[in-house]
Order: sequence, then structure tokens, then C-alpha cells
Amino acid sequence: MSAPSPQRPLVFNHIPKCAGTSARNAIIAALPPDTTTVYRVDVSLVGGYDRFDALRPQAAATFVHSPEQMPLGAAFVTGHVSPGTTRPRYDERQEVTILRAPRLRVLSQWVHSRALSDFDLRHFGHAGSIAFRVARGGLGDYLEHAMIAPNIDNTITRFLTWPHALLSPTEFIEDKYDDELLDAALESLDRFDHVGLVEDPHFLDNLGAAIGLALPETRLNERVSVPRRRRPNLGPELDQRTRELLARRTRLDEQVWAHAARKVLPDADPGQVLDAAWDKALQRYDAALNAPYESRPVRRAAELAYGTYAAARGLRRPWF
Repeated sequence: MSAPSPQRPLVFNHIPKCAGTSARNAIIAALPPDTTTVYRVDVSLVGGYDRFDALRPQAAATFVHSPEQMPLGAAFVTGHVSPGTTRPRYDERQEVTILRAPRLRVLSQWVHSRALSDFDLRHFGHAGSIAFRVARGGLGDYLEHAMIAPNIDNTITRFLTWPHALLSPTEFIEDKYDDELLDAALESLDRFDHVGLVEDPHFLDNLGAAIGLALPETRLNERVSVPRRRRPNLGPELDQRTRELLARRTRLDEQVWAHAARKVLPDADPGQVLDAAWDKALQRYDAALNAPYESRPVRRAAELAYGTYAAARGLRRPWF
């Protein structure tokens, strides 16, 4: 592909918890220093906690509610913005995205969300922060929480097909809609100039080759530290009921992932890759969840003070 420019921007549609932060940072590091970058978040994955008026200005400024709100004139456009937002806005574009094994994407999101402190969530307001704080409960309950359906129920499919009429921000996808939504997701995926997989050992090299940039080595932005009081015991959490529920919440996404894997990893069996990635991730999480909590003293003091304030104001109730 040609070098990114305002006339033909590089658009990286970042699906949450799919190594997008690491990839974005690598791309920015490889671009010329004066490259104009736009970072936005659209409403494709916003669930029932949609009180945008309660957001602090810093958080509100990143949200767009229509393609027309996406700024023009940038050479690199990224963020949690779906192709349903960027495609109508940028006629001439280079499109890339990255997928991750769907069960791992959900598990990573749950662990990441429960690790966030009240101080981390202060910009989202009371209502907006609930979408993260519900993760402080068990994984099974988290997967049943329909108010965050876009983030736990076939999120990759939803991201690729938004604003499809069959998608609801507060309802799980019904089986009768599976075929139509899967077809729409695969059609959307095949329009990308490049689709990477986190499970591809060379995914950053392949992304760089596709966009014509030498991307620097970077560590995946994986949650490696969780406050002790919110560390889950993954063994009991992943009981039979929860595993079955997790499989249901990723039933379409695993088909989308496998579709991409057959192209990216043509010599591998998609099912074996998924199983190996799952086993490896559980080992990594087990180590991470037993590691000391990493936080600077000033940061810990701020978190403690804000947590006390939040409790006094009732900002944690009635959920936790």
C-alpha cells in the first residue's frame, strides 16, 4: 500500500482487547514525526450505559456519534471506531484491523476491566463507569449482563457489522439472526486491505509489510497487574456453566476468526490454534494474577483517596 496521507489515510479499526494499542503505538512510532493522527471512539459497542452527558470533557471529546463527526485531514485514523463509521467518511482509505481468539478477547476484557480502579474510571461519570465495574463480579455473571452486550456478546461480529438493524445495545444476539449477521461480518472483513491475527507469531511484521512501514518491536499491551482484592481465581471462575456461556457469547466471532485464520495461517488448523492460545493465556494469567501489584506510590495514594471519596459519595453502590 502507498504511504498514508490526508488524501488516502491509513484507517486502523481497533477492536477492543485485540492488541490494538500495541499496534497503534508501533504504527505511530514508524510514521514521520509530523504525521497528523486522529483517535476517536464511536458508539458501535456502547451498551445500555450511554449517559454521554455525564462524561467528563476529556472522555466526551473522543466520542463520535456519526461518520460526519470524524475529522478529515489526518493521515492516520484509529481508535475503537467501526468500519460502519469510517467507510462512509473516508472514500479513499487503506483499512487494517486485527482479530484475537474470541474467548481470550472476552477473558482479557474482563480481567482488564476488573483491574481498573475508581480513579481510573473517574472520567466516565457514575453511569459510564458501571460498564467497567460490573466486571468486579464473577465471570459468569459478567457474561449474563445484557446492559454490556456489545462488549461480551460476539463483539467482533458486532464491530464489523454495526449499525446493522439486527444489533441491539442491550440484548444478546438471537440464534435466528446468526446466519445473516455472520454473512454480513465476513463480507465486511473481506473488504479490509489487511487483517492480522494476534495468534500469528509475525503479526506485527506482516502488518508492517502490508502498510509499507518498518514497525518496531513492541510488547503486547496485556494486563499484567491486578489489585489483590479483585484478583480472580480462574479455576473456579471457569466452571462448566461459564465455559458454555463463554462459548455461546463467542459462537459467531470464532467463525469470523477462523475465516481470517485460514488466510493468515493457511498451514494451521484453526481449532488447534484456538485451543493452544487458550491454554497459553491461562498460564500467563495465572502467573500475572499472582504477581505483585504494580503501581507507583503516588498513584496508589491517589487511587486510595479517590476510592474513599467514591465510597463516601455512594458511587460504588448498588453494584459492589
